[in-house]
Amino acid sequence: MITLAIPNRNGAKYLAQTLASLCSPQNRPEVRWWLQDCCSSDESLSIAERFRSGRDVVRSTRDTGQANGLNRAFAEMGGDIIGYINSDDCLVDGAAAAVLDAFRRHPDADMVFGGVDWIDENGNVTGHHRGQIYSFEDALNIYEVWWRKKQWVQPEVFFRRSLYEAVGGFDEEFSLAFDFDFWLRVLKLRPKVIEIPDTLVRFRIHSNQRSVDFRSANDEIRRAVWRELRDPNSPLEGSLRSRLRRATSYDLYCSRSNLSSSRDLTLGRALLKSPEWLLLPEVRKRVLGSSFRRLHLSSETNN
Repeated sequence: MITLAIPNRNGAKYLAQTLASLCSPQNRPEVRWWLQDCCSSDESLSIAERFRSGRDVVRSTRDTGQANGLNRAFAEMGGDIIGYINSDDCLVDGAAAAVLDAFRRHPDADMVFGGVDWIDENGNVTGHHRGQIYSFEDALNIYEVWWRKKQWVQPEVFFRRSLYEAVGGFDEEFSLAFDFDFWLRVLKLRPKVIEIPDTLVRFRIHSNQRSVDFRSANDEIRRAVWRELRDPNSPLEGSLRSRLRRATSYDLYCSRSNLSSSRDLTLGRALLKSPEWLLLPEVRKRVLGSSFRRLHLSSETNN
């Protein structure tokens, strides 16, 4: 059986659709769920009670954020194969059976993931997504994987409780990218990751969801990556570490991150501190473009 946590705060608008997908005849035999509600003032709790069976749990208590709520749920809800689904997303019919079958066929598997349908506010499918992450290196390489739309969309991933416990759960210092940070720490353990062809979830895109704050989320992703790159114990091959350190260091500079010691410097002064940035094509292009503009201005002045 799969045990799924559902973090929720005032998610009544879509919660019934989420719970209906978990309780469909195709999923109900293999799914139990735990609604971790943060003192909702809407109809969330009454909706959950309509769908709850004897093995499901509805818990409402104040938390300090989604990561904190999930840690509370995971600490109590039990289950060997676990995951979480947002209260505006849906499990595809038959997804639970497909995931459990994959774990049965691969008894040494630690994680199973599949595909995702994007849906709009009305539940219409607008596209399809499939992550392409199989290792710690894939997750860490945000420039070639994560930000080229090869990332995992969290509800498509199911994992053994032993992994969650091995890394100590979600880091509550992360507000938006706690799942990314979690995957990094989990994948450092070199788990066996299994991909299955099935579409497992429908992920809803709408204007009120927390993940639309892309800038803040990306800042947290950069912070998690930079931590791993500066950790000498991170299991990274030397050339990849150097390449990612260059890219991330320059990225932090461009985003004016507090993690960059060069954030307030001009590019020229920053390059004196970090000449290795010149190995990056985008830096060389920027330097050449700046030089060309200076020459052009000088030529116009002389004429």
